[in-house]
Amino acid sequence: MSRVNLEGVSVHIPVYDANTLRLLRMPKFGRAKVGTGNVSHAGARLIIHALSNLDLALEEGDRVCVIGHNGAGKTTLLRLIAGIYPPSGGRMTIDGKVMALLGQNLSPNPDATGYENIALIANLFDWPKERLPEYIRDIEEFTELGEYLALPTRIYSAGMHARLAFAMATIQVPDVLLIDEAMGAGDAHFQLRARARIQQFISRAKIMVMASHSIDFCRAMCNKALLLAHSERVFFGDIDEGFARYAELG
Repeated sequence: MSRVNLEGVSVHIPVYDANTLRLLRMPKFGRAKVGTGNVSHAGARLIIHALSNLDLALEEGDRVCVIGHNGAGKTTLLRLIAGIYPPSGGRMTIDGKVMALLGQNLSPNPDATGYENIALIANLFDWPKERLPEYIRDIEEFTELGEYLALPTRIYSAGMHARLAFAMATIQVPDVLLIDEAMGAGDAHFQLRARARIQQFISRAKIMVMASHSIDFCRAMCNKALLLAHSERVFFGDIDEGFARYAELG
């Protein structure tokens, strides 16, 4: 039985770099000023409170759209569940295999060929050897990279890199699927194909959590909304009510 359970979980990120401190004082980051609930001092360090005291319980069948303004904690939540960020406080329990489509988590090795990158990822994620020929054919057909798969990926365009990374990431369906809608997948034609593949991928995952600003995409893909504001949970439940609450935030 797959599940994600967060009890009072917080993520605090220390900042040491002076350039980051100046960036936080720019108008875009006006709400994250020193002295507010989002930022605090700890000696010479600045602490970003990326998530604060979050409670969240997800079970099989949940398709959750995480919404909120930039800086609300959406990507932090995905990275927390993916294991990229450890919780600074609270308790987190995750049952099931997790896969995160966050844009750069399967960036190809530039000195290896496309096929060599597939072999590296197959070994890293323990793809079943008996299914590897099938997976390679799927990647060949989906990426449409042809003979480029036999060449070093350092000569690939950004779109070609994205195609290969996306195809490898969506070979095996996990129990818990995490998606950042902002992830790139090549040109407009390919993005349509990528969207169709994502829909198939989501339908087969047991739990899905996606960060998005699109109400249409959320309605099409999800059955619940999680609204975050200033690193805290504001609402969790019906999609339409979630976006209505989001609009009230201004």
